[in-house]
Amino acid sequence: MLNKSFIWVLRVLVAILPFIGAGIGEILTQSSTKLQFTATGLAWLVWAVCVFSVFLLHPITLTVLRLTTPVITATLLYVAITTTVESQQIVSAAIGVAVLLLSFNGEIGTAFVQASAYGDEKRFLLRPPVALVAPVVLIASILISAIVSAPLFLASNNLPVGISCAVVAIFGMWFFARRIHQLSRRWFVFVPAGFVVHDETLLGTNLMIRKHDLTSMQLAKRDTQAADLTALTWGVPLELTFKQPQDVALTSISAKHLKALSAIHASAVLIAPSRPGAVLLAAKLKQN
Repeated sequence: MLNKSFIWVLRVLVAILPFIGAGIGEILTQSSTKLQFTATGLAWLVWAVCVFSVFLLHPITLTVLRLTTPVITATLLYVAITTTVESQQIVSAAIGVAVLLLSFNGEIGTAFVQASAYGDEKRFLLRPPVALVAPVVLIASILISAIVSAPLFLASNNLPVGISCAVVAIFGMWFFARRIHQLSRRWFVFVPAGFVVHDETLLGTNLMIRKHDLTSMQLAKRDTQAADLTALTWGVPLELTFKQPQDVALTSISAKHLKALSAIHASAVLIAPSRPGAVLLAAKLKQN
């Protein structure tokens, strides 16, 4: 229920952005008419994509949302800093920051991934490994900058830079978009027969756990010896303990973290849902 409230707050905030007098046009008053039209059209396009993503819940639109909201927030903050400070600019910048924070909220992220669940599945988004945050932010920043800059440079008749940005944008969409989207496809899933850890980033294949093979699910203790399938992230992970060791296929990232080869046999593993308390509550309800 709480995630639905958050989603509607986010939807309202995104929807009202163009109508609160953000003053984006003020930073283009000295530019050519062609550049002004291009920048204005680009701003409306980014907003429309953000609106579409926040109203159509899906893992893909979660990735789109988390790529567009930083652009919107950065633009509104830039306008507030570089133009004459007015209450409208302050309000729009504050709303932009709120939109950014909500778009990365764990409750909202879980609602997006749950929207594409099959049948009786219940999905919970996993937190990203800390080691991947900086590279993903860097790659996403380059990709977004190239996509936004290409039409602006072309509109200002700076063809060499504009074409270069367009090439980077096309290459980035082809090569990096899927890798960025993988972070929205990392789930801990409740299914009728048991549980699934779906994580293409850290697991070679999905870890499928039959209900009767799981002996306990709890917050991990500090001195736990469970195999860490989180590759280090923030927050308290969950520890899953099994009746007998499970085969766990690893990717190069998790294998390096665990100092193992391509697979391990684990009697217990650690996972890191965005909302571990919600997972434990769902597990308790499933048992009853």
